Amino acid sequence: MNKSQVTPIFRFEVIENDVCIGHAQAIDNPIIRCDADADVKLSLSGNFVLDISPPNWLKVSLKPYLILDGAESPLGEYLITQADKCINRKGVLFWRIKGMDLGRIVQRSRTEERVIFFPGQRYTDIIQNTLLELGISRIIAVQSDAVLANARADWEIGTSWIKIINSLLEEINYQSLWFDADGNARVEPQKPIDGSIIDHEYKVGEFSKIKMAAENSSDIYKAYNVFTAMVSSPEYEEPLIATAINDSPTSRISTVNIGRVQAPIKRIDDIASQKELQKYVDNLKFRSMCSNEIFSFRTALNQHQVGDIIAVQHPLADGIYQETEWKMVLGFDGEMTHTVQRIVIE
Repeated sequence: MNKSQVTPIFRFEVIENDVCIGHAQAIDNPIIRCDADADVKLSLSGNFVLDISPPNWLKVSLKPYLILDGAESPLGEYLITQADKCINRKGVLFWRIKGMDLGRIVQRSRTEERVIFFPGQRYTDIIQNTLLELGISRIIAVQSDAVLANARADWEIGTSWIKIINSLLEEINYQSLWFDADGNARVEPQKPIDGSIIDHEYKVGEFSKIKMAAENSSDIYKAYNVFTAMVSSPEYEEPLIATAINDSPTSRISTVNIGRVQAPIKRIDDIASQKELQKYVDNLKFRSMCSNEIFSFRTALNQHQVGDIIAVQHPLADGIYQETEWKMVLGFDGEMTHTVQRIVIE
């Protein structure tokens, strides 16, 4: 069989306490969505028939798998946020299910007392310990040497832990918290967007690669070229301030070519050091030079993570992009739709 004719197969496990207790059979085409900018980045929706008695939906999760030519790939783990009992015209009992990845635990968990962190504590240690206390034990973390410069008690009682964790990650130039296709929490630096890492490569006409229908748009007219970040804290005699300016003559959106266009000042609760603050605004500047082109396209089904780096060859686009959104329709003729932003420098 030509690989372009391989039919995808899907399997859905019902998980309780990390053990498969049964399976769900999709009766339509479930959909998985990814939004890299959301607090909880992966979601699933679909209609399913169970091969077990209805479980306690508050205690189980759903794990879908994609099987292509005998190779099986997990597609995430989803806590159930809605499970409606339904009967179709043929009298078949099914469940209309919606779910979100395990980031939902962190999002819905809130502080019950004043949270205090102390100078010298390592950022990544705080985040990992917090995740463990919330019951999340599967963690893949890239350790950082950055430590808190000051005591921190910034957050009111009732603050979501996802807000606290993502604030701390931002201060060390890490990605916001995300969960991968295996259900692991990921604590990692921002991905390099210089083309040194490529997660997927798509070319027109190849199996599981890009299809011809696509669209391309640009937000270059909204670009900034001056970036300022400020940290105000009682521990500092003066606020920490860092500025990054795109003044490159070779950049179409630089101050040299279009004049100064100041981005709104970014105010941060705290930062590990002045050096980290400068790295933060330098990253804002660099990303502004890379995010001016948005490309949407379709492919055959294949496993993706959050924020993958994509190499594309298409009549409308040719270059390196970072994925901001994708949608996967889980059916034998299902497709993926992708939204990516360009990584090349303007």
